[in-house]
Parts: sequence; structure tokens; C-alpha cells
Amino acid sequence: MKKRIIYGCVAVVIIVVIVFFVKTLSSPDDSHAINMPSPAVDSSGNTSDDGINRVEVTPETVKAVLGTLSRAESFSRTYSIKTYWDGGESESNLSYWQKGSNIRMSISQNETIRNILVIDNDLYVWYDGSSGIFKSKLSESSVAREVDKFSGLVTYEDIMEVPQEDILNAGYDVHSGQSCIIVEYKSGELDYVNRLYISVDNGLLIAAEKYDGETLIYSMESDSPELSTPSDEIFAIPS
Repeated sequence: MKKRIIYGCVAVVIIVVIVFFVKTLSSPDDSHAINMPSPAVDSSGNTSDDGINRVEVTPETVKAVLGTLSRAESFSRTYSIKTYWDGGESESNLSYWQKGSNIRMSISQNETIRNILVIDNDLYVWYDGSSGIFKSKLSESSVAREVDKFSGLVTYEDIMEVPQEDILNAGYDVHSGQSCIIVEYKSGELDYVNRLYISVDNGLLIAAEKYDGETLIYSMESDSPELSTPSDEIFAIPS
């Protein structure tokens, strides 16, 4: 009788140990869980609930978070770009259209309008009132750089190449009424500080600032994008 009791106790212990190990192996490791911050609060004190699955955004996680954003493939919008220096500033306005890999921009500054058109890997640049058209063949890897060079825009993809120690701050915020990821980082030999606001709704950069110390030297602000597909006429090559 005693042997049966002993065998029974041993069997129970074995079952408990097996169940413990099964649960341990099958349960997720919560030590690396990402916290979910509270939704943003608007100026009226109301909590917004836009269905966004928010994760904690920090300098250490911001690259991974930005990598999950899905950028709109077809949209149009306008930008206001300002450059500041001691005693003055300049401003240009940019209209931007994108349909898949096709991009069209019109940049207005000092009563001059410069047009940029990218169709696949072909780049076209011309000015309103001029019959001359500059054309260049681009490699796939250089399209984004050429567009940035001609437009004066910045892109948040550059953050992926920034050394981790140069990312100063990152978090979640509301800018111009849009839910955004905000990130600050150093760049260039002079260690300019860049501050970017990226929409979590459409994956587009909506504002950017660059500082030399405490002095603002560049700003870019955009309106809310029109996410309908631009017409094919926008991307027509001038005859």
C-alpha cells in the first residue's frame, strides 16, 4: 500500500514538472515587451482614438518603428520650405505629386518656377517660360538622392544610416493635427540637430527642422496630403 502511495506521489510530481516546463517554453518572453503609451490628448482634453497600434518610441526603437510604416504610393501635397541666416531668410513653395514610381514637382521661388519630373529612372528638369529641358538617366539607387537635391526636401529614410549614438530623442506627438513619430538626431560635420515629424497614418514626412545649436536654419512644413491618385496629365513630358 505504501509503495502505491509513493509511486502516486512521484507520478504527480513528474506531471507538475512537465506542465511547468511546457508552460515556460510556450509562453512569450515578456522581458522585451514594448509598452503601449496612452493615446494623445487634444487641446480640449479629449483622448483621441484613431485605431493606431502605438508602441513605445525611443532612440533605441525608432529605427525599427519607422521600418514598419507603410508610405502612401500615390498622393499630392504642397510644402513650404524656409532657409534662415543672420539677418534674413528665403522661402520657396513646392507642389508635389506622386503616382507609384512617377514623381512631379513644381518649385516656386523668387517668381521662378522650376519643374522636376521623374518617370521610372528618367529625370527631366525645366523652367516655366523656357523651352530647354535637362534630361538625365538615373540608376535606381540615385533616384531618391537626385530628387532630394533638386527639391530641397529631406527624407526620414536617412535616419536608418544615422549612428545610434547620434539619435538624441524620439517619441510620439501630435503635429498640425496629425499623429506623428518625432525624432531628433545629429548630422554633418557641424553636428546640426534635425527634428522630423512623420505621420503614422500615411508614413509621410509632414515637417522638418534643422538647428545650428539653438538657432533654426531650415524648416519644412506640409499640408495634409490628398491621397487620391493624380491624373496622368501631371506626369506628361513637355513637348
